[in-house]
Amino acid sequence: MDWPPEIGAAMPRATDAWCHEEKWARWILAERGHGPEWLHVFGVGPEDWRQVWRAIRVAVKAVPVTEVRLSPDGVGCGVVVDLRIGPRRATVLSAWHYSHRGAAPRLVTAYPTPYTRAHGHT
Repeated sequence: MDWPPEIGAAMPRATDAWCHEEKWARWILAERGHGPEWLHVFGVGPEDWRQVWRAIRVAVKAVPVTEVRLSPDGVGCGVVVDLRIGPRRATVLSAWHYSHRGAAPRLVTAYPTPYTRAHGHT
């Protein structure tokens, strides 16, 4: 495995990506988190977290890392994907954390970019 992750390369161990389930209800799709953006762009809410998670997991396997941050707590990666959920499509920013070399990436957050609009059937 290439280490640390590099900008322009595939996200290491993307097929093993994981997240804490409560992250969806408490932040990513929550009203006090990025929920309003997800609702506006994709028409999804906290109850749709499994569908959103599946779409993100598939999408990150096929795109390069766009940002890398090294810290004493591990490595953070940014990945931008063109996400499709139902008939809607939009650009989504996602942040990932590797706790150590060889670790699978953990989703930290994800949200539709403020510069995009959902596209109709494409």
